[in-house]
Amino acid sequence: MNTEDRLSEIERKLDDLNNKLDQRNNNSSLRFVFRFVQVISIILILLVLLGVISFFAG
Repeated sequence: MNTEDRLSEIERKLDDLNNKLDQRNNNSSLRFVFRFVQVISIILILLVLLGVISFFAG
């Protein structure tokens, strides 16, 4: 195998690694947004439950 083939193979592997890293970063930011929405919805549900309980407790 000559050096040009070797270099192109290394370049291809680096590109693959870059793509994997980009994909992982996108997934982690999506995960953060999902977690944020989840926490807000849990807080809203608890507030609604509190309101219903206090309404019926009078």
